[in-house]
Parts: sequence; structure tokens; C-alpha cells
Amino acid sequence: MGSTISGQALFDSGPQRFAIKPLGSLFLPPLTLDDLQHTTVVIEDLELRVVQTGRLVGVDDDDLWDQIELIQTRAEDVLTGTLVLPSGKSLASMSLLRMKPAGPIEHGRVVSMAYEVDYIRFG
Repeated sequence: MGSTISGQALFDSGPQRFAIKPLGSLFLPPLTLDDLQHTTVVIEDLELRVVQTGRLVGVDDDDLWDQIELIQTRAEDVLTGTLVLPSGKSLASMSLLRMKPAGPIEHGRVVSMAYEVDYIRFG
């Protein structure tokens, strides 16, 4: 089973991996060069961020580019909904912000491209 965002399986043509970015609070540690600031300053809570990496796989160039263009459209619209991970874990109110190519388009028995995707739950 692949992942879905808002019920759409945009990345299930190839393998996928997920990483949770830092959680908790954004803070400013004490400045060692400033004699006036000796305490940590908490700025705000961090938003939940998930990074997905993987590979889009197509049977030919047209198939791969169709996938890329669909993802581009959804990212430009800031697609928001439930992100369901391959494990079945659901993360509500996540937004697909961008898909970034992580290497060249490779040609072989199939056509493929590595990618990185950023999701965020806006605070």
C-alpha cells in the first residue's frame, strides 16, 4: 500500500520513505558572545512537518511527465487533507507544499526520477 494525501495516491508508482522533522518548540539558545542574554528564548511551537522521499516510475517519458505535471498542479494548489502513510497511520490537516526532483530522470527498462516532498500542518 502506498501513501495518499486527501485521498489521492500521487506517489505510489515507486518506493517511498517518510521522515518526521523536528517537533516541539522553535527556540533561540543563549548567545555565548552576548553578556546580556543568558537564557533560552522560546519563540513558538513548531508545525508538524513530514518529508517523503522516493522514486516516481513510469513506463515511458510521457507516463513519468504525466505524473510530474499532476503533482505540480496539486502542489501549486497546496493540496490539503489527511496524509495516510503506507503503514496506515493517518495525519490530519496536512498540506502538500512542494515536490523537488532529487536527481536526473533515468532511462532503462523503466523511466524514473528520485524526489523529495514536503508536507506541513499549518499552525
